[in-house]
Amino acid sequence: MNKEGNKNLLGKMHHFFLIFDIGLFTFILLFPMIVIEKFVKPEKRGLLWCKAAVWIIRTAFDLNGISIKTRNHLEHEVGKSFVYAANHPSDFDGFILLTILGPKSILFIAPLQQFPKILATWMNKMEAVTVRRDVIDDIRYPKGESKQHAIQHAIKAIKNGNSLIIFPEGHIELTHLLHYFHTGAARISVGAHTPIIPVALRNADKVFPDEKSLTPGTVTVTFGAEIPAPENQIKKSHTEFPWAKVLATRNKIEKAIVDMLPMRYQPDYFKQPKTKKIGVFIDIDRTIYGGFSQKDLVKYLFALHKLHYGDALKVFYWLFLEKAGKMPHKELMRKSLFILNGWDVGELRNVVHHSFYKKIVKNIQYGLFPILKDHAEAKHSIVFVSEVIHPLAQEFKHLFAGRTTLDTKLAQEHHCYTGKVKCLCYKDVKARLLQEFASRANIDLSKSYAYGDSFADIPFMSLVGHATAINPDPDLLRYAKKKHFAILEDAR
Repeated sequence: MNKEGNKNLLGKMHHFFLIFDIGLFTFILLFPMIVIEKFVKPEKRGLLWCKAAVWIIRTAFDLNGISIKTRNHLEHEVGKSFVYAANHPSDFDGFILLTILGPKSILFIAPLQQFPKILATWMNKMEAVTVRRDVIDDIRYPKGESKQHAIQHAIKAIKNGNSLIIFPEGHIELTHLLHYFHTGAARISVGAHTPIIPVALRNADKVFPDEKSLTPGTVTVTFGAEIPAPENQIKKSHTEFPWAKVLATRNKIEKAIVDMLPMRYQPDYFKQPKTKKIGVFIDIDRTIYGGFSQKDLVKYLFALHKLHYGDALKVFYWLFLEKAGKMPHKELMRKSLFILNGWDVGELRNVVHHSFYKKIVKNIQYGLFPILKDHAEAKHSIVFVSEVIHPLAQEFKHLFAGRTTLDTKLAQEHHCYTGKVKCLCYKDVKARLLQEFASRANIDLSKSYAYGDSFADIPFMSLVGHATAINPDPDLLRYAKKKHFAILEDAR
């Protein structure tokens, strides 16, 4: 095993022992805590669970060589509440801040269903505020709190004397670059008329390089100057605030955090003018989608009795032949797509739309979602480049507010599909279609971005200035390392 392999193995072992220690302490204390809380006033129980959580994390960090260094952390006025807004480089950021700020701080987090059950139970006991952050959360966790209710909940917690820990990016920085800052922290500050303390976490990306590795070391937590809450007069409800004040506060939070961090945390486009002349070209299957969307569509159509048993069987038999090396990929696609012969164009579009939001959207690679949000906020032109059929590619475009799709087109006659492939968007065809689009739309490819998962995506990925391999196959991984592409090996 080479040096890099040894380092990766050691990192995974360190991470295993950290998770093991946290899990062990949590399991040991869970049932005694459930008994003890019965003797504590209901309004004090959340504080009790927070104190126990702080002890667990501090102990686990100490045992595993993780130290926390603070800068400019002042002992603020007793009884005064704050909104602590921080960047989000790792899974452990909330716990890191809890160990510094103490149990009177409430976490503002993703839906509890996203966490392991024992951890979700503990955080629920801690009275953490949960929120459905986007349309993916809305579909996956329909019972979670909406943004409006979560903001109301947070404001109430602050007015009860607590401080709030929140991450305005909303998602972990998997690529170790800052994401777009959302307005939730600003809304809560304005609504509760509570000042904000900006917080910058440095070196967490080195200590926690990914979700499965740990390198013992020091995380530096820098506290910025207090940002006063603007005066506010609520007219309708305590989630509707003057947009100008919210946006100004959000911008102050972002600037304060960015100024405390090294330049390496900023994406290339972070301080560039917003422009549609920068393209973002994304493959779909195994890149933004966790699997093969057309295969899952066939399964779902069969479950809905929209597809004959014989046709579904043929498709999966052909897939088996391709995996066994007995059928070329292009032939597989042409044979499989012929099952759409005779389908009405409008009917297929409606069925695909229903299938997409009922089933397919649940398998979106969530790690890439905030990255596309960043590009959208920068006004980049988001383009899906995929061999999936046009109606399905269009659903991805609508979900991510994309500009267009470069995809597989089927021939039509009398508003029905013939089953024949008019354009198979695969390998070199992807690159050709991308170049043609860039020429028409005046896209600067040298400043553009591409995301793909397969060696077959190299032709189009090589055309742009910033290529990222997402969950790459072995061939693409080797090529990406050779050409110094960015690599994201776990975008789930």
